Formats: sequence, structure tokens, C-alpha cells
Amino acid sequence: MKNSPLEFEHIVQVNDPLDRIGISLRRSELWEGLLLRARQPDRFNDALVCKSSEIVDNCFERRTEAGDQVFEETVTLKPEESIITKSSWKVNADSNHAESLTQIEEPEPNFLFVRFRYKRDIPAGPSGVDIAQYLKSAYVQLDSEAISKIRMMVEQRGLLNN
Repeated sequence: MKNSPLEFEHIVQVNDPLDRIGISLRRSELWEGLLLRARQPDRFNDALVCKSSEIVDNCFERRTEAGDQVFEETVTLKPEESIITKSSWKVNADSNHAESLTQIEEPEPNFLFVRFRYKRDIPAGPSGVDIAQYLKSAYVQLDSEAISKIRMMVEQRGLLNN
């Protein structure tokens, strides 16, 4: 079956300085959490097994296994700004590709957001199954959970360094 392209983006609000109840993350703390997720995605998703190379010139290679699927990935860092991940994998001898962007945005001081942008090949699903909609929902859920986990790690101080 032929693959079709998916392009999708969403934004997660990290800080709202008008909210006096929640802890506000500093940009550097948010970056450290996003970097941890890029280096060790298996700390954010138990279904993954990952191995990353050393960072050289703000890039590293990563191999991610999700069940029987193996993803070969190149990750490019723009410190405290963005992370670009390019992935490739095979399904039934067909090559597939994906690219994601994780970008910190701060329209005003202390108003932190993270923009997540995805582009990927998706296979045609069984009749009546909207794989694109499923993937979009999964991306939103996983990314929102990751920001929550980063916040929790920062609140518990020191967990980002472990």
C-alpha cells in the first residue's frame, strides 16, 4: 500500500506567569528536560529501547526500537532553542522517513511554550481507520505528558541530572 504524508504541529504552554499556583520553569530547565527526552526517549516512554551516540558538533545518532520496528535517527541540537530529529525505517521493504522539530518559544519573558512539528510518511490503514488522526492524538498526548514529566523532574530538583 502507498504511503501518504502527514504534516502536523501543536503547541504546549509551559509557563503562565499569571498563574501563581504552578512552578514556572526557566528556559534552561526546559531545555535540559527536552534534551533528556531527545537523548533518552525511553525515560519518557517505557515501550522504547534507545541507544544514543555522543554529541559531536551539536548532533548525535540514535537508534530507537519500538517493538519489532527499528528507527535510525539523526538528532541536531540548537542549544536552548530547538531539536530536529530525522528518522528512517523500513516496513515490508519500503523505506519510510520522518522529521520532527521541538522548538522553545518565548513570546514574552517567562511565557514559555514548546512547538512540536511533525512530518512523516504514514502507510494506508485498513478501511475506516484514520491512521493520521490516531498519530496526531498520540503526538499531542505524548508531548503534553513529556512537558508534565519535565516539570515534575524540575520540581523534585536534580532528577534531570540522573
